[in-house]
Amino acid sequence: MEHHSVIIAGGGPGGLGVAATLEGWHPRFEGDYEFPSDEVQAFAKQNEANPLAFDPHELLERGHRPIEFYRMRHHPIQDAVPLDEWSLKFTKQQRADWIMLSTDGPGGLWNNVPKEQMTLGPAHWMELAHYPIGKFYEQTGRDRDLNSLVHRDDLVPYYQAFTEELGLNDHIKSGVKVTSIAPVGDDIDARFVVETADQSNGTTAKYSCDYVVFGVGPRSSIRKLDANGTDQSYVSLAYTHPDDYPGERVIVIGGGRSADWAAQELHDAGKIILYVMRQKPDTHLKLINDSQFLPYYQRWAEILSGEQERMGLLYESSVTAFESEGLVAISTPEGLVQVQIDHAVVEIGGDPDYEILSSYEDLSFHAKRDNFRFQLNQLKVDQATFESIDVPGLYPAGYSAQGTGLSVIGFHAGCFLIAGDILRKSNLV
Repeated sequence: MEHHSVIIAGGGPGGLGVAATLEGWHPRFEGDYEFPSDEVQAFAKQNEANPLAFDPHELLERGHRPIEFYRMRHHPIQDAVPLDEWSLKFTKQQRADWIMLSTDGPGGLWNNVPKEQMTLGPAHWMELAHYPIGKFYEQTGRDRDLNSLVHRDDLVPYYQAFTEELGLNDHIKSGVKVTSIAPVGDDIDARFVVETADQSNGTTAKYSCDYVVFGVGPRSSIRKLDANGTDQSYVSLAYTHPDDYPGERVIVIGGGRSADWAAQELHDAGKIILYVMRQKPDTHLKLINDSQFLPYYQRWAEILSGEQERMGLLYESSVTAFESEGLVAISTPEGLVQVQIDHAVVEIGGDPDYEILSSYEDLSFHAKRDNFRFQLNQLKVDQATFESIDVPGLYPAGYSAQGTGLSVIGFHAGCFLIAGDILRKSNLV
């Protein structure tokens, strides 16, 4: 059984930042910078040459959040910091023994979003500090605004360039799904056994390790629609691009941001849309009104203020069956109705695949919700290190860790807490 000190499950931004730090790219603080607190400012200056070496519990004991300590160096102001003004720098040190196992390539689920998908936040929110996205834009001749949204055709290449620039590719295995993380038996000198399945041929493999970084992503387990006939040929369980859905009449089932994107883009491509949602109209309208900083929600406001000749909205409703020849049964507040459509798109989101951790009973979760319908159960962690409070050596990364918030700008700095704790325990910092 192949052994590594650290196994990172998932190839998304949460795991990539940890991988880069474990590879030996350690942060340091340089030049002029300022923390809001004089106490934290003094603490930072004292540790600026090697901020991974101190125990972040020292900050917690002083009433300061360690993840904010690192975030303030990466994102000290609201707008992007010009490259020549960065005070967060990196020094190459000895690498730890790590390997990343991922179903997708670098970037995680961003490899599978709709073809025209834009981010919800500006470019510099999406970057990992070890390789600024502004540097990527310069090196690849992209004329982009760091304070604007990013197209997936820029973001995925950025994450690919990140792994190339920092020398991570030799330690990343793509096309591999982690199926189980469990404690080892008494005959193995390690803490975890990680089981995997090759997505191309189903071949299984096992690895042992001392630490696991759990970064499988917020949609690693896709929700299933409770309706009959989801195997009908006209039903698609994910949205990609209007050209992929034949016919004129399309029903979209969902209610989150991904379904909003699908319904709006299909509408603007000339389709006749029936959008079926479980939520009440007030909830949907509040999201649209609160999201006018995003172009596709500006477009939603335009659609709703018009005559809506090609956009039908069914609130507090659910599809109960997909029948032959495009006949769909829908339960509505007024009763059961049937409609004839050419294609159906199911976009009901997903959850972190916590079934991977089923060997561990009674895991502690924190129910995280925001005002924009992003809902997630996060694993409870030590806020100084992001180590699970239930499973020693397990480090939730990205959205799955309590205390990161529900924005990428909130969780990226967690990589320094996770990697720093592992490196200190391994005497590598």
